[in-house]
Amino acid sequence: MQILFNTQKISITDRFRQKIQIKFEQGLGKLLQHYQEDLKIGNLSIEKVSRSGFEIKFDMNLPGCPINIKDTHKVLLDGIIRVRNQAKRQIKKHLEKLRLY
Repeated sequence: MQILFNTQKISITDRFRQKIQIKFEQGLGKLLQHYQEDLKIGNLSIEKVSRSGFEIKFDMNLPGCPINIKDTHKVLLDGIIRVRNQAKRQIKKHLEKLRLY
């Protein structure tokens, strides 16, 4: 799985990028193992908002299941984990629908 980062008003180190990549790979990798590699590309947008902390957006286009998640959190890593968990729930829901057919 590949994550494309788009940061605004904040700089992220390579070590932190790798940590985020590992978090998404652990959470979503098993669910997406039957998809081709060129479909497993997610866009993660992180923006520093003055008072509320960080605004995190995650977008991923799977066939028949576009995933668009937006969340705000004061702690960056906790917000990223929340976004990952929401994406995981949406993918599970989509896969359950496919299994019914």
